[in-house]
Amino acid sequence: MTAPAGALIGAGVPDGRPFRLNFLLHLDNDLDPATAYRQAIELFVAAEHLGYDSGWVIQRHFRQGNEHVSAPLVVLAAIAQHTRRIGLGTGVLVLPLEDPLRVAEDAATLDEIAGGRLELGIGSGPFTGAWEAFGKDLTARHQLYEESVNRLHDVLDGRPLNSLHERLHPPAPGLRSRLWQATTSAPEHAKSAAQAAARAGDGLQLSRAHTFGGGTTREAQQRQAEWVEAYREAWAPTDREPRVQVSRAVYPHEDRDEAIRLVTPGVRRWQSWSSTGAPSHTGSVEEYLVADHALIGPSEELAGELSEDPALRHATDLLISFVPGVPDLGEHLRLLEAGARDLAPALGWTPRSEGDLGRRATP
Repeated sequence: MTAPAGALIGAGVPDGRPFRLNFLLHLDNDLDPATAYRQAIELFVAAEHLGYDSGWVIQRHFRQGNEHVSAPLVVLAAIAQHTRRIGLGTGVLVLPLEDPLRVAEDAATLDEIAGGRLELGIGSGPFTGAWEAFGKDLTARHQLYEESVNRLHDVLDGRPLNSLHERLHPPAPGLRSRLWQATTSAPEHAKSAAQAAARAGDGLQLSRAHTFGGGTTREAQQRQAEWVEAYREAWAPTDREPRVQVSRAVYPHEDRDEAIRLVTPGVRRWQSWSSTGAPSHTGSVEEYLVADHALIGPSEELAGELSEDPALRHATDLLISFVPGVPDLGEHLRLLEAGARDLAPALGWTPRSEGDLGRRATP
C-alpha cells in the first residue's frame, strides 16, 4: 500500500488516504475529576465533528504526571455514549498491572457499546510508583508484559479458558485486529518489541522522539524509523495490513512567542515531576521543548518539520498531542481545530467521506 501522490507523510491506508489523523488526550489539569471527565467528552465530540479518525486517552495511576485517567476504558465508555463515529483508543493501558482476562472482558463490553470503535493500545509502563503499589516487580517488566500479551491474545482469539471450554463473553473477534502494542521506552528492547507486535498481527505505537537520554532529535527519529522498518519486515498476517501509529507533540499557533507563553506553565510542571520523583529536566523552556520533541509555531512551519520526520514516512496513523502545554477547554478546542483544518491538511490528510463515516456509526 502506498500513499497518494502529493502527501508529505504516510504509508497509505485502505480508504485511499495517506494517513489517519488521531489525537491523544492528556487530562493533566487542575480541575476536579468530574469536570475533567465532562470536558473530555466535549473534546471528543468536537474532534468527531472536525473529522479526526480516533481519539486516545492516556492511563496514569495515582495522579502521576497530574493526569486524571486511571481507568481509561471507563472514561471511553462514557465518551462512546456521546459519539457515533470516532475511534476510541487507549494510549496506553499498562497491561502487566492488569489481569488480561478482565481487560478483555471490559474491552469487549466497551467495544459492543461503542459499535466496534475501540482501539486497544497496550504497553508495559515504566512508572515505578505504580509497579510498587500493584505489588509487581519492575525488573521483570518485559517478561511480565510478554506473558500478559500472550494471555490477552488467547482470550481475544476465543480460545477455551478452562476445563469447561468457556470462552470470552461478549466475544470480540474484531477487536483482535484493533489491538496495538507500544514499543518499550528502553531502546535496547524496542526493535524486538516491534518485531513481536508484527508477528502477532498487532499495530505498532511509537511515542515522541524525545532526547532526554541524550542525542539529537533526528537521531531519535531515525531510530524510530528503523523500528518501523523492522516491524514491517517482520509482518506475518495475510488477512490485514500493518498499522503504525507515530505520536508527535505539536502546538499550532500563528504567534510562536505567544505559544511559548501558553506552554510555559506546563513545561514548569513537567520539570518539577518525573516517574522517579526527581526533577525530569532542568534548563530553559526552549531547551525543554527541544528535548521533549515538542513542535511549536505556525501550522505551515510544523508541517514542514513533520514532513522531514523519517518515522512518519511509513506511518499509517499520526497521533498528535498538545503537551507539554496544559490548555484550558477553549484553547484545547482551538488546538483541535488547528490540527484538523490547517496542520494535517498541509501534510495531505483529508477527513473520511460521509459514506465511510456512516459505516462506523453505532446502531
